[in-house]
Amino acid sequence: MLGHILQNIPSEPWRLLPFSERSAGEELAVSEALLARLAQTAWPAVRWYGAPRLALVLGSGQRPSEADGAALAAAGGSLHKRASGGTAVLFVPGFLMQDIALPMGHPLRREDVSESYRWLGELWAETLAALGIVAEPISIAAARADSAASDALLRRACFGGRSPYELLAGGRKLVGFSQIRRRQGALLQVGLYAHWPGRKLAQLLRMPADERGVFAEALAGRVVGLDELLPTVPAPEAIMGAFAAALAHRHGAALAPQGWRPDEVDALAAALPRYAPIDSAATLPPPPASH
Repeated sequence: MLGHILQNIPSEPWRLLPFSERSAGEELAVSEALLARLAQTAWPAVRWYGAPRLALVLGSGQRPSEADGAALAAAGGSLHKRASGGTAVLFVPGFLMQDIALPMGHPLRREDVSESYRWLGELWAETLAALGIVAEPISIAAARADSAASDALLRRACFGGRSPYELLAGGRKLVGFSQIRRRQGALLQVGLYAHWPGRKLAQLLRMPADERGVFAEALAGRVVGLDELLPTVPAPEAIMGAFAAALAHRHGAALAPQGWRPDEVDALAAALPRYAPIDSAATLPPPPASH
């Protein structure tokens, strides 16, 4: 029956770009390049990427001094800042990320920022169900109530908060969303962890020593990795395949594998300096004000 239904859904071509595992700075620059050239490509696009090594990526509104530069250097990690809002995200092996680029005027691009995630949350719920995971998108009202009640310490981690239509499994956040909106269109960003690295994140953010354990324990009660939900963590290919099937089922989108266009490669080169690692000296807290 499902095959018959799919045959009768008109296919919309979407670009499927190559999977990559570059440095955090390079992946951030690739995301910007994809969005920058969206008006020229004019197709929706999906790309998946992973993290080959540790990096702490701050939200656009965070300062480098919120990171513990010494701890990050000792761990062999790098520090970066992303263009999307929110707070700190830890790039580690096992963190699977996705970009979805929607050109201006596409029917899935919504003007309302919160509502723009609805279709994505429903799509990811179907994706996870195919993998054997029961997960529910959080409603706008529930996300706002959680934000109003949440502790400021938790809000320092992006996965510590809850945005509308992100996915909760057993009451804990499994799939996180963020978004960049430009005149060319919107870039929806998705992330989920094979294993939630909350204790490592606590070590890399600057905070009093007695708060680190509290922070890590609080996050453990709010965030979950795939390894706590399934006996075996699915390979990235299985997750990507389940997503492609759900996208075709719900929206009639046919993913067409493509390479990067020359103008996108040029845009990547132009964006790379903006996402270079932040010098560890910039992570020092500001000096006390003189009196």
